[in-house]
Order: sequence, then structure tokens, then C-alpha cells
Amino acid sequence: MAGERNHGWPGFFRTFAVFAALMLLLAQSGQELVGVSSGAWQVLSIYEGLTRWSIPALFMGWGMCALEGGGKASLRGSLLGLALPAFCMLVFWGALYAVVSHLLGGGTLTLGGVWDALASAARGNTYFHLWILYPLIGLYLVHPLLQRFASSASRGEILYILALALLFAGVLPVWASFHPNWALTALLERFQVHMVLGYMGYYLAGWYLRHFVIGRAAEFLLYLLGVLGLVVTLAGPSLIGGGRELWYSNTAPGVALTAAALCALFRYVLGVSEERSRRRAVYALGECVFGVYLFHQLWVLVFRWFGVSQLALGAAASVPVFALIYFLLSLPFAWLFSRIPGAGRWLTE
Repeated sequence: MAGERNHGWPGFFRTFAVFAALMLLLAQSGQELVGVSSGAWQVLSIYEGLTRWSIPALFMGWGMCALEGGGKASLRGSLLGLALPAFCMLVFWGALYAVVSHLLGGGTLTLGGVWDALASAARGNTYFHLWILYPLIGLYLVHPLLQRFASSASRGEILYILALALLFAGVLPVWASFHPNWALTALLERFQVHMVLGYMGYYLAGWYLRHFVIGRAAEFLLYLLGVLGLVVTLAGPSLIGGGRELWYSNTAPGVALTAAALCALFRYVLGVSEERSRRRAVYALGECVFGVYLFHQLWVLVFRWFGVSQLALGAAASVPVFALIYFLLSLPFAWLFSRIPGAGRWLTE
């Protein structure tokens, strides 16, 4: 089957997700520069809705890679091989952004200043786009349990967990927003199940969609649900109500279904060439491409320092054009960071 022979598709999917995440951040930050409900704001809001799936997709990518090893990883190996590198990544990039912001603001570089930046990042004072590393570290802390479950559970048991994640993290919060006074709403808020299952569901879903082959009927249904999810994400605030944050959240049902559908699309339809060199290139790109996400805000700071507005080309053109510029400018640095002996994967994966 196509899904079995296109071994390079996870890297391709992850690359596309990172590019979409850059567009998402540009759309979100651009909305702060224009008037609410203005034409430009509406365009940026559409871009945000179209790319919301990228954050769940990144967690799916991490899950499909980390869980594929089966149930062999020890607790110590998981903590040292996954959680610790992710924490070091957070501290390094958090400190780097603090130092660069300080220098671009006219400050000077000192050893004490670098140490203070590292300490501040370790305490949780990091640049805004690095928030994604916090739930990732949390998932890596429970990764040994998730990996043993994934390696021993039946397909039905995994689908049960994924259904619970969609129900509690996506569907019930939407229902609760329209029925705030119901007893079930109060229980949902107290249980906080959605906080536990949200990103864990994406983590497991990525592995499931890579590990298992789904039938043609299920694949087609997933595509239909993905399209429906995208429509609900974009039109939900105006047609159904409840506010943008409800439908645009990272665990909203429409966002989750779109991410899952695109993951299946990349596996079964948008695979890479059978040529070995191309598969290797896509695989290598997928390994370091998250470094692009981590690095690209440095270019945003530099462009801002030169007085270049991120909406210089207008709302419609600026988001994809600047996302492409930042992606291409950041990719060589992400690759270089990934090649640092002994520390590369700690900084970019």
C-alpha cells in the first residue's frame, strides 16, 4: 500500500506543519497590529483558522516518532533521552532570545547577562512561541507509560483513548460553553480531563496513524471530517457562536479532525518519491525542521529592528510570503545547529 512504501512521509508532514505554524504565528501577531474586525483583521483571522491544525500536527509528529520504538525504553532512558533534551532546548532557546532581544535593544553582551538569561529561561521566562515545549516536556515525562500502553494495547483500546481525548478535550468544552449552568459542565471543569487528554491524544494519534493502516472507507471518512472540521473552525464563531477561542483552540474538535485528516493525506496520498536519495533528504529535513520554528523569531526580531513591518505586503500576501522568507532563512541555521556534535538533537528536535 502507498502508506507502507512512502517511508519519508513523516518528515514531509512535519515540514509542512512547521511552515503552517510560521503562518499561524504571523497571522496571530499581525492581528495585534490592525483594528479588530477590519478587513485586514478578517484576512488574518482566516489565515489563523486555516493553520490552527499545525500545532496538533507537531505533537502528532513527536508522538509518531517517539512511540514507534515499542515498549523497550526504560524510565531512565526516556527521561535522559527525551525529557532532559527538551528541557535543555527550552532553556537554550529561551536564553538565546533574551540575549538577542537585549542586544538589539542596545544592550551589551556580558557573561553575567548570559548566565542571568539562562537562569531566567530555566525558571520559565521564555519567548512566547516556545510555549509549545512545555506540554512536550510533560508528555515526555509520562512517555514510558504511553509507550508501554501503545506497544501492548489492542487497536480497539487505542481507539477508545483517542475517542475519549476527542470527547473530553474537544466536544465537551464546546458543549459546556453553550450550557454553562449544567451539572456536567461543573464536573468537567473539576475533573480537568481535557487538560490531561488534549495533547496526549495528539501524541497517540500520530503514532496510531503511522503504525496502523486504515481502510479506504475510513480514510475517505477522515478526509470528509477534516474538511468539515476546517469549515467548522472558520465558520463556527459566526454561525454557531461561542467565540473564536472556542473554535480556534488547539484542542477544538474541528482543529483536531483537520490535523488527523492531513496526517492521513500525507501518508496515503502525498508521499515522497521512491528514489532513495529523495527519501533520505526528506527524512533529514524532518529531523531538523523544528529548529526552523525555534529559530525563525530571531529573524522577526531582526526585521523589526530594521523597521520592516510584517504586514508590509498587505495582510493577504504578507503571511505566506514572510513565512516562506523566515523558513528559508532559518533552515540553514537549523541544519547547522542539528549538526553540532553531541548536542544537535538537543537543540532542534
